[in-house]
Amino acid sequence: MSISANTWYYLLIFTAILPAILAIRLAKKQNRSKLISGLITFVFGLSLIGGWIYLAIMNLLPPKEKPNSN
Repeated sequence: MSISANTWYYLLIFTAILPAILAIRLAKKQNRSKLISGLITFVFGLSLIGGWIYLAIMNLLPPKEKPNSN
């Protein structure tokens, strides 16, 4: 099976960049670090399936509570 050079760009977008964007949005809703969540998802996404798996695990975790400012 031959994969052209243009296909690799679409594959990278679908496996690394799209899950990272979704992880940043989810991290914002769960009061987590947006930078770390996006970076970890992007790096795992370079393995072609890891970004989606990390995003699923992140989705199953309960949200962090905001620190009490009183």
